[in-house]
Amino acid sequence: MDVSRAPDRGLRRLAVASVASTLALTALGGAVRATDSGLACPTWPGCFSAGDFVPPADLHVWLEHSHRLLAGVVGLLVAALTLWILRRFRHRPELLWPIVAAAVLVNVQAVLGAFVVWRFLRAELVTAHLGLAMVILGSLIAVAINVTSPPVDARTRSGRDRRFARGSAAVAALTFVQVLVGGHVTGTGAGLAYRLDGFPLMDGAVFPAINVATERELYHAAHRTLAYVLALAVVWLAWRAVQERRRREETGAWQTRDRWLVRLPAIAVVLVVAQIGIGVANIATELSWVTVIPHLTVASWIWVALLTHAMLASRWSLPSSPEPPRTAGDRSEVPA
Repeated sequence: MDVSRAPDRGLRRLAVASVASTLALTALGGAVRATDSGLACPTWPGCFSAGDFVPPADLHVWLEHSHRLLAGVVGLLVAALTLWILRRFRHRPELLWPIVAAAVLVNVQAVLGAFVVWRFLRAELVTAHLGLAMVILGSLIAVAINVTSPPVDARTRSGRDRRFARGSAAVAALTFVQVLVGGHVTGTGAGLAYRLDGFPLMDGAVFPAINVATERELYHAAHRTLAYVLALAVVWLAWRAVQERRRREETGAWQTRDRWLVRLPAIAVVLVVAQIGIGVANIATELSWVTVIPHLTVASWIWVALLTHAMLASRWSLPSSPEPPRTAGDRSEVPA
C-alpha cells in the first residue's frame, strides 16, 4: 500500500458533507431551544412511543423530531466516513484518531440526548449536549482538513515555530468556553437577567461581581464579559495574522494556501461583531426565536472559523530558524 497516497475525491466530499450536516444539526438544535420544542417529543428514540417515527403534524413536534432525524443522518455519515478511513487510510493517524473520536462521541451524544429528554432539559445536560456537539464538529473538521492535504511527515513535525499556532489555539479555546457559557445561559433561562439599561455595562459595571445576586445574573454577566474579551482576542489574532504574513513574505516562505491564515481571523472578526449585535437584539426582542436561532448558529460558525485556523496554523508552521531570503547580490549563490 502506498502510504503517501492522498484520499480520493469521494472521501473529501463525504468529510465536507459530514461537517456541513453537523453545522445544520447545530442550527436546528438552536431552533429547538429557541422555540421551547425540546420536550415536544416526550419519548426517545421515537416521538410519542418507542417506535413512533411519524409524529402528528405540529411545528414544535416536528422541529424536535427533525432534529433527531438529522442527528441520525449525521451518525450514518460519520459511520461511513469511519469505515472508509479504517479500510483504506488507517495508516494515517491524523485521519484515524479524529474519526474514531467522532464515531465514539456521536454515540455518546445520542445517549446524552436521551437523558436531556428524560431529565426534562436539565441545564447541565443541555450545556454538555452543546459542548459535545462542538467537539464532534471539531473532530470532523480535523478529518476534512487532513483529507484535503497530503500526509504529514513525522520528521518535519519537530523543530517548528508554533507560537502563532498556539495563540490561535488559545483564541479557539476561549471560543469553546464562551459557547459553553452561552449554552448554560440558555439552559438556565438567564438571557434576560440583565437588560439593555446602560449597555454595554451591567448595573453600571463591566462585571457586576458585587451586585450579582443570583446564579442567572452570574452566568449572564460572565457570558457578556467573555463576549468582549473574545472580541478583543479575535481582533488581536487578525492583527497577528497580518504580522505573520509579513514575516513569511520577508523570508520567502509565503504560499498561496497561507492566505487562509489571514482570511479566517478576518472572517471571525466580522462574525464576532455580528454576534454581539445579535446578542443585543436578543435582549431587545426578549429572546425572540428570530434572534436566538441566528445567535446560536453564528456561535458555531465562529467556532469553525477559529478552530480551522488553529489547525491550519499548526499544520503550516514554519521551521524555528528559517533561512534568510537570498538577494541577487548574495555571493552564496555564486558557485566557487
